[in-house]
Amino acid sequence: MNKYIAFLRAVNVGGHNKIKMEDLKNLLISLRYKNVQTVIQSGNVIFETSDKNIKSITGKIENKLNGFMKKEIKVFVRTHSELAKIVKENPFGKTKADDELKTYVFFFYEEPADKIKIPFVSASGDVSVIKKIDLQLFIIVKKIPGKDSSPYDFIEKNFRVSVTARNWNVVCKIAEKASENEL
Repeated sequence: MNKYIAFLRAVNVGGHNKIKMEDLKNLLISLRYKNVQTVIQSGNVIFETSDKNIKSITGKIENKLNGFMKKEIKVFVRTHSELAKIVKENPFGKTKADDELKTYVFFFYEEPADKIKIPFVSASGDVSVIKKIDLQLFIIVKKIPGKDSSPYDFIEKNFRVSVTARNWNVVCKIAEKASENEL
């Protein structure tokens, strides 16, 4: 069996696209995925399957989820080993999030058409892309008084690809949860 993590885009955020984690878990179980567990309420699911084709897995989950939700929800599937490697490498180094500084991992739905030059900084200096590993971007967001420093629009506009993001602490918690029960 192969272990995967699915990150759902814009689920249970700000009261939109609500789904109970029990319903999400049951959707994946209905696809015959094993050892399904949700992590946090924002649409993160750990599961196992013998299938090794991530595009196929993604498509199956999206089809089932979109039918249940009656709208399109993007799903970003990563292998447990990919996520564990990212956490072990810790691209943020000693940078710690606080009230003024946030650290995020952005998951690309597909490879951007344009090559990304790192470091990449927004014109206002509030969003810094510090590293790219495969289909993940590592971003530091600095709070600027009077400015909404949400990096989603900035990233999607500049790289023209769908993304979802999780803060670094959440990614670490998911990787740790996925590593439980490993031999």
